[in-house]
Amino acid sequence: MDVFILNDGCVREDTLTQSLKERLKAANHTITTNYKTADILVYTTCAGTGPAIDDCIRTSYYFSIAKKKESILIITGCSSSLIKELDFVKNREDIKIIENKDFIVPITNYINEENKRTTKKISLEHATRKLCSNDVYIQFMLEDGCANKCSFCKQHYYPKKVESIEYYTALNYLKEKIRTGTKIIALSGENTTLYGLDLYKKQVLHEFIHDLSMEEDLKYIILNEITVQNMYKELLEEIANNPKVIDVTIQLESASDKLLTAMNRGHNLEKYDFIVRRLQEKGKVINTILMSGFPKETNEDIEKTINYINDRNIYVEEICSYEDCYAIPSHEFEQLSASEKRRHLKIYKEAIKKSNYKVLENLIDYPSINAPVVIGHINNRVYLGNTFTNYSIKKDLYELPLGTVIEEKPKRIVKSKWGTIDYNYRY
Repeated sequence: MDVFILNDGCVREDTLTQSLKERLKAANHTITTNYKTADILVYTTCAGTGPAIDDCIRTSYYFSIAKKKESILIITGCSSSLIKELDFVKNREDIKIIENKDFIVPITNYINEENKRTTKKISLEHATRKLCSNDVYIQFMLEDGCANKCSFCKQHYYPKKVESIEYYTALNYLKEKIRTGTKIIALSGENTTLYGLDLYKKQVLHEFIHDLSMEEDLKYIILNEITVQNMYKELLEEIANNPKVIDVTIQLESASDKLLTAMNRGHNLEKYDFIVRRLQEKGKVINTILMSGFPKETNEDIEKTINYINDRNIYVEEICSYEDCYAIPSHEFEQLSASEKRRHLKIYKEAIKKSNYKVLENLIDYPSINAPVVIGHINNRVYLGNTFTNYSIKKDLYELPLGTVIEEKPKRIVKSKWGTIDYNYRY
């Protein structure tokens, strides 16, 4: 059958979607980009913001009327439980709602008319995202959910408790990955800092990083979704002193204490800066995410944030535009007009393009930048991974085996094709 798949969810759903495509291909189904001719449409929804939910409802409705009459529409993801209650879905035999958060086996069971179950091993595979065409560089979703209550966050209307993967189950799985060729692991979650809190009544990410790094064949560890509010002494020291940890994403949103308080982030700039300074002293690359257009944001707040990013040499991965929703506390604040939000976002993008380029110039002598790992060969390019994913078109690199460490400096910095503020190294 021809299967059309669209994911509007987050990184976790993207990881699952990647695995779903592989399983369907293995079952001799064809993945198509034409939803009008597909036999099966799979749509993964999001509940990250109120506007995102509205978009998912509209998209679901559109697919329900635009698809072939005889085709099946499968709706899954975070908004599926809401969408199943809507009139256009009820009593429709050609629409299937799958609410299971690990939706791969239920979907493949439905399409293949099977009755398999999700085993522990399969769940671990579904938590693994390949960051190239193989397992040399992977992202592993170590936990899901968050205990914090930021004023702009979906936790207020779509709360998810912290759910960690059992310590030795995850550790042994990743050790086996390393033994079969994995060189770089990015540990991720909705709030990775909280790993273990639900299972062991304490945070144990520092122990997990230490034990994982003991695998000799593992080259680099990257940490995503680390929060200042939930940082603790043992974790900070483990990240700082572990030579295999090279890159840490710590969300900032704003360098204005006024806005951090309004966001209920649980920290001020002084605490954030203490952590960043400690990690940078040990040679770690720091990435962050900013938020533009938060209620009451002024030109002074923007200037503070831009100046801080420049002074502290932090790479900005993304600038999120604040989206209001009646169900979050920040809805009660005085909102910026749409035109003012666009103006703020434009200021941020122009400034961050320059600062990101400067960050890469300053990082060019970092040890990890000068020792990327060959993670793939695609379309006459040799893809390399370290703190960033890059590629080289040098012909003498084409034949290098996966996992080879390249001991050389980048040749130049170029704009990435993926976004308007991103730059990459070329070797």
